[in-house]
Amino acid sequence: MINGQNDLFLISLIKQGDKRALDSLFKKYYNSLCRFASYLTSRNDLAEEIVADVFFRIWDKRENLTIEKNLRSYLFTATRHTAINYMKQEKLVMEELSEDIIEETPGPEDVFLYHELESRITNLINYLPQKRKAIFQLNRFEGFTYNEIAEILSLSSKTVENQMGKAIKQLKLLQKTYQI
Repeated sequence: MINGQNDLFLISLIKQGDKRALDSLFKKYYNSLCRFASYLTSRNDLAEEIVADVFFRIWDKRENLTIEKNLRSYLFTATRHTAINYMKQEKLVMEELSEDIIEETPGPEDVFLYHELESRITNLINYLPQKRKAIFQLNRFEGFTYNEIAEILSLSSKTVENQMGKAIKQLKLLQKTYQI
């Protein structure tokens, strides 16, 4: 909860016009928000523009900004709404969520094993229906709770819980069936 309190403190500083607080918030959330926007749009360039727009709006509307609980959920929800608006403007059709890329600098053997495992996991996850895939990735790769995912995707937390259970069962079945 200390992290959440720190976020709310940064928001209070931003409301007072502190650009350094906005910069701290930007640095803290930029990468994960870009990955999320990338999931929604399948375009990295557009994802960066969307996230920049979210932070621009926070700064532009700082005096009237009211965030009373979870800033992280607020930012992801704002990113989702902004992405939807961008897609409407450009008449984009959302086909599939792009995979999350984890950057590391391991040795050559580790790189090979990592890519092999990543390929197998990606193959399994790609069999999931789109909404279930998004829920699974937000929970397992981004670390969101069921309630946070429900808020971001405008679903009930029970639906998120059910979809996660189905995703895990489906992935286990696929793994056994195809021995991936």
